[in-house]
Amino acid sequence: MNPPAWSGYNYPKMRLRSAVSLLAVLYGAPALAQGRVLDEGVFTISRTGSPAATESFKIVRAEGDAILATGQLISGSRRVTSSLTTDSLGTPVKYDLSVYENGALTQHVSALAQGGRLSALSKDGRGNESMTEYPLASGKSLLLENDLVHQSYFITLGKRTGNVQVIEPRGAHRLSLTLTAIGLEPVVIGGRSTTATHYALGNGLGRRDFWVDSAGRVLRVETSQGLNAVREELPR
Repeated sequence: MNPPAWSGYNYPKMRLRSAVSLLAVLYGAPALAQGRVLDEGVFTISRTGSPAATESFKIVRAEGDAILATGQLISGSRRVTSSLTTDSLGTPVKYDLSVYENGALTQHVSALAQGGRLSALSKDGRGNESMTEYPLASGKSLLLENDLVHQSYFITLGKRTGNVQVIEPRGAHRLSLTLTAIGLEPVVIGGRSTTATHYALGNGLGRRDFWVDSAGRVLRVETSQGLNAVREELPR
């Protein structure tokens, strides 16, 4: 979804000391241990006006109740890598995203949750930095990028419907969206039909429809902006 405005607290000319402090926390923290795999696979993605893309991902239960999702999106000369850690309800804890064009880094975003807020530091390919802070509500706040399909997994973690706050750090957006459970529908994945629950997340500006199996694994995603993503094969 591509909203016209964002609603965070943006500091384009943040002090160098603040930027360094945030980076030190982000990169100084120990890596989460590998845990039980919750989902893993590849999406084939088409989008109006864009080259065909593939997105590979892995989601694991890490230390304690933490969930770690890593992904890589490749579309023509563009590559996006991401790592998102959440709590058991999908509330973001830590985030890292890099965007490459023709092999050159064009944007890097790091974010960390502390004291009920998510602080996101964004840096472009020329070294310009900005920081944005977002309020967090446990079980009601999600991190979801427009074109990263696997992050839809976190939308239904808390078995919630109704209003949710969606944060998109790359574009510095925070939106109030409504999640609706539409019902069971057949979905064809890799030539095989299965039954999945259809959900819709959106507002008057845009909508994301997605279908999940009984284990909460995302099978298909469509958006009002013309994105269509389907898994290459059913989850194992």
